[in-house]
Amino acid sequence: MLNGSLFRVSIWYNLKTVIRHLSADELEWFLASSYRFLGHSDPWAFAKRSMDSLQAETAMTSSFILLSDKAPLAGVHIQAPKLEADEKNLYLSNFWFHHQASDLSQLISKLLDKYPHEAVYAPLYNVSAKYKERLKEVFLPLGFRLEPRFDLEFDLAELPPIGMPLVLEAWDHTSDRRFRHIFSQAEGIEVSERYWAYLKRQRGKFNPELWFLAHETLDQAPVGYALYGLYRQDDGGYIEGIDGRYYLSAIGALKKFRGSSDMLRRLLISSMQELAARSPLGRLYTSSNDQDPKLINIYRSVGFELKDRYDAFVKRPQ
Repeated sequence: MLNGSLFRVSIWYNLKTVIRHLSADELEWFLASSYRFLGHSDPWAFAKRSMDSLQAETAMTSSFILLSDKAPLAGVHIQAPKLEADEKNLYLSNFWFHHQASDLSQLISKLLDKYPHEAVYAPLYNVSAKYKERLKEVFLPLGFRLEPRFDLEFDLAELPPIGMPLVLEAWDHTSDRRFRHIFSQAEGIEVSERYWAYLKRQRGKFNPELWFLAHETLDQAPVGYALYGLYRQDDGGYIEGIDGRYYLSAIGALKKFRGSSDMLRRLLISSMQELAARSPLGRLYTSSNDQDPKLINIYRSVGFELKDRYDAFVKRPQ
């Protein structure tokens, strides 16, 4: 929702439309337009209640509308990364259009050109199937994918024991190509330079000591990988030490082990043991889609708590 940082931007013109951010008296109307688009029964009342929790100046300068002959056509709120930030993700919310999906597509496209980013996320909280279908007309032509998302959390103090832990090898500059090769083999995809860079700072600054290849023994070939990082707080900071906060970006076993839930479970717990040794009172966060339901079942069996489930339009580097 509306919680972006303050961004001063220029106004764009073409022969038919204007894009600008909000003025002081438009914020409540903007919120009501968003809630009306999503089918709320009383959008103005809901907008009034929402105003109490907003930083008005920040919300105004991070919310944009597309106008034609001074008539509003579409709107969106944008949370863009700061230029100096490690994480280069851009977040969209409170989107709406009055008549044509292409109006909102035009607005979002211009903003994506304006703000440097590596990936874009547009979560859909409490949105019905009807409105998801309307939004597909907006996002799919722009290269987004609609994904179900599962947000999960785990207290490292609750880590279960494991009989035969795997041996972990941390990333360094000399092993980068090998890490990338193992990731490609496990996922069955070719990894571009842009996507590899995005993985390294998917949720913030890159921590090479938290990227692992897993082996039965160090003299044997890797069986999989686990990529972690520090979890970025809402204020942009990180917590380390005994109560550190971590984020699991990706984990996977090589294709020949994909039929074995035991190997993936060993991989998960073995890598989490390394985090628990660093931060015995720490917490681990992750978000997954349903492309690998076996992995979600393993998360749940280990003790991860499902915090939220929703759909999101996502656009990552190719």
